[in-house]
Amino acid sequence: NILNKGINIAPDVSLNVLASRSGRVVFSSDNFAGLGKAIIIDHGDGLFTVYTRNSKVFVNPGENVQKGSTIARAGSSGRNSQTYLHFEIRRGPSPQNPLFYLS
Repeated sequence: NILNKGINIAPDVSLNVLASRSGRVVFSSDNFAGLGKAIIIDHGDGLFTVYTRNSKVFVNPGENVQKGSTIARAGSSGRNSQTYLHFEIRRGPSPQNPLFYLS
């Protein structure tokens, strides 16, 4: 069993996934650890955000993204067919509690 290190967010009707902060895309995968299409953004201050379970990804590694820009479309993956975004915040490799950072 995999320990969930982030939060799951139900999307609005558009299914758009927005960048939580500005930064540079440093990773993208079509199937990251069974969590579907994934994106990791480096925010340049030691924090990284991880977005998984996407059905489509609109950014590529090396691209700079602005806070609030559409980076993906939420989807489903694995055994769970429910559509939602799995979101994580990491300080380096260490997962952080996203609720401490989000308003």
